[in-house]
Amino acid sequence: MTKFSSLFKAMSGSKFRSIHILMLLELAAVAVSSIWTLIQGNFNSGTFFYAVMGWSVIPSLVSFVLLAVRNEQAFTRDTFRLAPIKDSLFYAANLLSTFVSFLYLLVLQAVLMLLTALIGWSTLSPIYDDLQTNLQLSTVGSNPIGVCLGMLAIMLVIYLLAWSTVSLVHLITSAASNYLPRARQRLVNGIVYVIMIILTFRVVSFLMGQVAWISTSLMGGNTTSSWWVGVTIMLIIIVVETVANIFLLNKWVETTAN
Repeated sequence: MTKFSSLFKAMSGSKFRSIHILMLLELAAVAVSSIWTLIQGNFNSGTFFYAVMGWSVIPSLVSFVLLAVRNEQAFTRDTFRLAPIKDSLFYAANLLSTFVSFLYLLVLQAVLMLLTALIGWSTLSPIYDDLQTNLQLSTVGSNPIGVCLGMLAIMLVIYLLAWSTVSLVHLITSAASNYLPRARQRLVNGIVYVIMIILTFRVVSFLMGQVAWISTSLMGGNTTSSWWVGVTIMLIIIVVETVANIFLLNKWVETTAN
């Protein structure tokens, strides 16, 4: 039997490489935009930080799509599915490697923001002082770290729900296509890709809307009961979808050659 740790490490490899490519592209975009700012004569010590803040949104959104694709490929291709391991452990290793890869992206983004903030501190310090004053006057000022950690935790739960939902749609469609002739399977696979693209955009819109709503609730000092109910419901849905996905993997979904 394949060890869970070995499978997790193997699955994480390609996902980490995708994250590295995204970060390199972001660094290139930051460099180009900073050079353009220099040419325009508006360059200062905070330029790098502003550029990082502006460009960091794109890798966060694109990573959702890339990691979802990597996640789904593992379910239907021989590379990992033929490993001698229980389907439940296989599913857990795949989803956990996706989750950890996204956390890795967030850590890299945080480090990059911290470094550029230190470089531009002479420019950014007055803004930080004003922000700190505004926070102290708001309801967030009593516990800003708790609010930030709460927002991060909720965002991660939403991402987990999104990935499990994408997997459920993909596995149901893959299971259904197994009963069709090979020629029609290609048609169904094409429809699957269209559905996945539409679903991805819908999920991204949902993510942005939920994060915005939760941020407004937290910063507005609203009671936490309402969004904790929402988080609990999302966790229940994740558990139900996980059980369904493992069942589909075990009974209905077949692999294809790489």
